[in-house]
Amino acid sequence: MKTVETIATITPSKELKIQLPEDLPVGTFKVVLVIDETSIVSSEPPATADHPISFLEVAGELIGSLEGLPPDLSTDKSYMAGFGES
Repeated sequence: MKTVETIATITPSKELKIQLPEDLPVGTFKVVLVIDETSIVSSEPPATADHPISFLEVAGELIGSLEGLPPDLSTDKSYMAGFGES
């Protein structure tokens, strides 16, 4: 038995769309679906070709959540010293 945790999208037509990890074998399996309604990622509709999701929208709540770092790396140029150099 293998446990896979991922994000699923239920479309208005009641289709379930999920992204599975690469290491799962091909085949037919019994699947148990548990929907955790308390941890909904976003109430906004999923991204489409007409509205791509930006990095800020995806990682917005993570910005500023790490401790011990300056709030903005660009405020002290020494943090970026050597960045992009070969």
